Amino acid sequence: MSTVDLNPDINPDAALRIGSLNHTTLPVRDRYKAALFYVAVLGGEMHHESDPDRVKQGKARALQVGVRLCSGLELDLFEQSYGQPNWDQSHPHQAFNVPAESLPKWAAHLKKWGVPIAGPMTRAGSGAAEIYFNDPDGNHLELYCSSYPDHASLPSGPFDKKSVVHEKPWPAPALEAEATRLLEASLQRMRGRKMKKSA
Repeated sequence: MSTVDLNPDINPDAALRIGSLNHTTLPVRDRYKAALFYVAVLGGEMHHESDPDRVKQGKARALQVGVRLCSGLELDLFEQSYGQPNWDQSHPHQAFNVPAESLPKWAAHLKKWGVPIAGPMTRAGSGAAEIYFNDPDGNHLELYCSSYPDHASLPSGPFDKKSVVHEKPWPAPALEAEATRLLEASLQRMRGRKMKKSA
């Protein structure tokens, strides 16, 4: 039996296979305001931004920015006034792996940034732990740990989806300057890399 036959991630009957995820997209109302959240709260790094002239010329459909959350995971935040999920639906949502020891730190970090969360919590019998939250546009997000050592002590889901809705504008005025500083620093690094590449 070959290693392909033993790998549950590979379909041995497939003629062609996908190599990896390139990017995923989320609908947002304002691309830079959305990027503020992903950079300041989730530690993302700005990767690219669309040229408004390309949209005007019909060479691109919508304005967007790309935020890289980690190697191999890029979120493209596309401006549109529709498409954000309703608060009471579970899907779609984006789930991100985090190590077990960081889950309580993430809970404290999200609370510090004024992000309503549900968790850490578990699902009965899973051995996993999760934190659920939304971005300010209402996109559903999750931090996931597949094997949490003390999962039996955590509350078990489901959770009230209304509890993760942003009731107030984000960021709060007291956090706006720091969030803006972090986004501006990331934008500066991204634009610097672009200039070096084109030089």
